[in-house]
Amino acid sequence: MKEVSDLTSRLPLKQHLRNTKTVLKMVNKLDPYWLPLCGAGHLLSVTNEYLALILSAYILDALGRGGEFQEIFKVTAIFVGVMFLLGNAVSWLRLRAEAKQAPLYTQYHALTEEKMLDMDFARINSPECEILKRRIQEDLNWSAGLFSVFGSVDNILRSILNLIGAVAVGFPVLGVMAMSGQAGIWVTLLAAVAVSAATTVIGSRYMALFNQRLNGFTDTMEERAPFLGWGFANGAQFNYQNGKDVRIYRAHGLMKRYALDNGNLSEDMAHYRKLSGYRGKSGFCQVASGQLLEGMAYIIVGILALAGFVTLGNVLRFAGCMRNLFGEADALTKIVPEMFLNIRKHMSTMEFLELENEMHNGSLPVEKRRDGEYRIEFRNVSFRYPGSRQYALKNFSMKLRVGERLAIVGMNGSGKTTMIKLLCRLYDPDEGEILLNGVDIRKFRQKEYLKLFSVVFQDFRLFSLPLGENVASDCRYDGEKVKKCIREAGLGERLEQMPEGIDTYLYKDYEDGVEISGGEAQKVAIARAVCKDAPFVLLDEPTAALDPISEYEIYKEFDHIVGDKTAIYISHRLSSCRFCERIAVFHEGQVVQMGSHKELLQEKGGKYLELWNAQAQYYQ
Repeated sequence: MKEVSDLTSRLPLKQHLRNTKTVLKMVNKLDPYWLPLCGAGHLLSVTNEYLALILSAYILDALGRGGEFQEIFKVTAIFVGVMFLLGNAVSWLRLRAEAKQAPLYTQYHALTEEKMLDMDFARINSPECEILKRRIQEDLNWSAGLFSVFGSVDNILRSILNLIGAVAVGFPVLGVMAMSGQAGIWVTLLAAVAVSAATTVIGSRYMALFNQRLNGFTDTMEERAPFLGWGFANGAQFNYQNGKDVRIYRAHGLMKRYALDNGNLSEDMAHYRKLSGYRGKSGFCQVASGQLLEGMAYIIVGILALAGFVTLGNVLRFAGCMRNLFGEADALTKIVPEMFLNIRKHMSTMEFLELENEMHNGSLPVEKRRDGEYRIEFRNVSFRYPGSRQYALKNFSMKLRVGERLAIVGMNGSGKTTMIKLLCRLYDPDEGEILLNGVDIRKFRQKEYLKLFSVVFQDFRLFSLPLGENVASDCRYDGEKVKKCIREAGLGERLEQMPEGIDTYLYKDYEDGVEISGGEAQKVAIARAVCKDAPFVLLDEPTAALDPISEYEIYKEFDHIVGDKTAIYISHRLSSCRFCERIAVFHEGQVVQMGSHKELLQEKGGKYLELWNAQAQYYQ
């Protein structure tokens, strides 16, 4: 994947146009009717506006030449009727376009969410993806939502159609100017156009500098205090979980120190003043450009009217067209760069959506065995995390027996969790292979293979959703089965206290949600693992925050719950897993010992005995 470009670099016009085409193509794919509805609405709106201008000019000329009332009334009635119909059509089209914007916005963000869910775990956590995810979040934080693109495109459509209307309606007066023979008028007008063009270019350059420096400034702020930014600052103030810690520990001074550091604040103010200077110069140039051309146009058409070359109606029509022409031209010099910037910010999302999974997804179905005879073997497996030089597992081999209780113990960083991640195909080995019933697991359909495992990780996550949906991991589920799993996990009494039973929302993200303790959350996670009813159940230190005795009790209770399934228990505490049939001792990415608790204690000089003696004080 190409490295994500920063927003402070300059892009050629061709690249901006390609970016615009990419985003609009995506929008059109989501809803092919939004853009035509906007275009049709603006076309009718512009038509209506210039019909009013033509009607005003007609009435003025008719009155000047002494036209009959009946004729004037008839023409006016026809124009007003057409304008009435067009006005209603414009309102309907705008309402339809607006009604489509909100679903489009939702669909757009759903694309990234779906992409994240469908991507390989290894891919979504790669350094390249992390850069893209951070950039996408930053872009959204700095008002680069899809609505900004909608607004820019909408305004540009309106301005372009208005320009076309101004030229079309004002063209006859230009013809009169051409026939007047006043060369001085054309020289004056062309000189004004040249000066106006120069000021417009200068103004656009200042606006480009403003946008580049602004984006560079925001990047610097993120680098200076990455934990603050939008996420931490808002989270500390508005997130109920973070807010509790701030208040309990009276960390207001700490927050203010980092959020309002005087030195950084002074630098920020100085930078903002410089940015304001760029924007002010840009605004001055753009206003000067428009006013110069508009004023010169009025002077020229006034001279022509006094000389008798044009009628008063044509003066009104020309003046109105010139005001729109120069006004919309001035608007485009602001809108187009803004649109290019907003669309450029969306290119990170486009790049993200185009990423492809790197892990091989096989085509073989996983055999559905009623007897649960699934044999798994690690054969000479080695693995390093992306960007790391050190092996998390090195030449690792192990066979998992059907229906056994296997404990994996060792110090933090010894490779225990890595082994589980490889087993569940969150990552693939760099070397060696993992076999299911003698077949490389990469050859199986990944979604089917993952159905074999229920895992409770140390850093498990529950969602601010109803309890039942958390346990079932689905919005459609067997309520009785879910309740049974909750009771088996030891949450029966707590379930009875919940106001809506299994329909009660967890956490206070919702008004009626309930707070649950860390221990209760662990039991919900265990209930979720049991509810999946997979042949392999794995506990990866979900109780690490508990004392050794409490952890042992939970492991024993869970062992009773899983029944005849193959269970793997991971812990750095040896006492928690001493009930298991086999214990594998991990050290520096390898299995250094294997046996029962009793057997391993008898191995003098072994790693297990060393760790047991070191932890013995906690078992008294």
